[in-house]
Amino acid sequence: MDPGPWNECVPVRMPDDQKIHMVSNTRQAVELLTKRWPVNRGKAYQAAIDICLAVLERDSPAYVARAAFVAAAKEAQVNVVS
Repeated sequence: MDPGPWNECVPVRMPDDQKIHMVSNTRQAVELLTKRWPVNRGKAYQAAIDICLAVLERDSPAYVARAAFVAAAKEAQVNVVS
């Protein structure tokens, strides 16, 4: 399975700045989740971390990481820009 780019980018705005982060692959998602995420707990957050790591280890397809990242964003009230 390919941990490469996602089919569709996820633009997010973190609560602490106005910059829109264009998350287009699992590595970028892990970077935000582990270093910039406003909370480091919650069911969707932990699932996103676990799923992203599985994708990077090639145990899951990349689209699963994208869906988990979006769910974690909703849980943490991180603005997904449409």
